[in-house]
Parts: sequence; C-alpha cells; structure tokens
Amino acid sequence: MFSYFLRKEITDRYLGSSSAFLWVVVQPVASLFVYYLVFGFIFKARVPDLPQEMFITYLAVGLWPWMAFSEAVLGSLMTILNRKDLLGKVKIDLRQVLLAGVTTHFILHGIGFIAILLLLMGIDRLTPQWSLFLLILPYLTLYLFAVALAFLFSALQVFYRDLKEIVTAFMPLWFFTTPIIYSWSLVPETGQKYLVYNPLLPIVNFIHAVSLDVYTPNYGSLFMVFVGVIGLMVLTHYFFQKLAPRFDDFV
Repeated sequence: MFSYFLRKEITDRYLGSSSAFLWVVVQPVASLFVYYLVFGFIFKARVPDLPQEMFITYLAVGLWPWMAFSEAVLGSLMTILNRKDLLGKVKIDLRQVLLAGVTTHFILHGIGFIAILLLLMGIDRLTPQWSLFLLILPYLTLYLFAVALAFLFSALQVFYRDLKEIVTAFMPLWFFTTPIIYSWSLVPETGQKYLVYNPLLPIVNFIHAVSLDVYTPNYGSLFMVFVGVIGLMVLTHYFFQKLAPRFDDFV
C-alpha cells in the first residue's frame, strides 16, 4: 500500500505534468538564487572562518534539507482531512498515506539537493569528497523527525482545525532560529543559552561541518538527536493510533 501511495503522490504532484524537470532541478536552483540575492548581496551575510564566496555553499547545504523537512511537516497537516472521503467506506491504513506524503517531499527535495551539490562542485564552491556521503545521516534524521511530527500534527488537525495556521506561522520562526543563513558563532551568548535546545541545531551544524570541511562533525550530538527522534516517533505513532478510530466522527 505504501508503494502505491508513494507512486501516486510523486506522479500526481510532480511527474504528472510537463513541468516535472522544473520541479526537480530548475526550481531548486532558482530558489537558491533568490535566497543568495537577498542574504548574500543585500544583507551581506557572512560566515566566520569561510571566504566570502563560500556563503552560497553554506546557505545551500542547509537550505535544502530544511525545505524537505518543512514542506513535509506542513504537507502532512491535511492528510487525514483530504482523505475523508475514504474514511468509513474503504479499509485503508492512513499511516501509509502519511508516510508516502512525507517520503515524497524528501525524495524530490533530495534530488534537488543532489543537483545543487553537483552545481556547487561545477562552479568550484564545493570540494568533491567521500565525506559528503555522510550527509545521508542528518537527512535521514530529519526524515524521521518529519514522520514523527506528521503523526502528531495530522491527528491533531482533525480535532483542532486552527492547528494548520499555528504550525504554518511557527515554521518561519523555526527557520530563522536555526543557523541556516547565519553562523551559530554569531549568535550572542544570551541567545545561545536558549537556542541550543533547538533539535535542528545539531543536524544543521553536522551538515555544515561535513560539507565545508572547516568544522569537526559532532557525531555525538547528532546521535542524541537521532535517539530522541526515534523516541518521539514511537510516542506520536502511538498517539496517532489511539486517535485514529475517532477520525470518522470528526471529519
């Protein structure tokens, strides 16, 4: 069932139109250009210990995993409500639909991420090295984190219809409190005391460390986040299963 919904999600959302190539390759490049124009040229954002021209690399390698994560989480909110026509009529495992939606975002953005990495290598802004394969670790952690939040938010959205607006408003705040467009070293100590609890911080820092080969990757912090994400996923899955029998009464 998962493979069926995965193929349907990819086909209906992206590959079912003539603009599939734009979604997979050109759109990521265009988005990177916009972010680089705003933060690199207008706001003159810089990263200590890195040459000025390497800011685009710092931005790109953190931006694409975030895009996959944020769009997967936001896209999961309406999963149950969008399938309300099937509730009570067809025996369907909604978990498979949910997983297919999250996986689709990560697959398509993963392709765009690879395209960006190859582009950066082509313009001599990223050094080809075997350690880049370690990017799979934080990307997988983000995927599991998105799955955990998808179980939680999609279930709650059935009963609290304002949740979508709340989460949508929160995601930009989460983005700007995560060192994707700036260096963690630039955050004042008073801010670091609070932002250090951001679960995305070790993930993004690991991505930057592996990609830029300037910082030492912190495997311990990434592992702690991974373990925490697994625990969260178990809890939210249980929560989803407990609420699932009541979905039909509220949609």
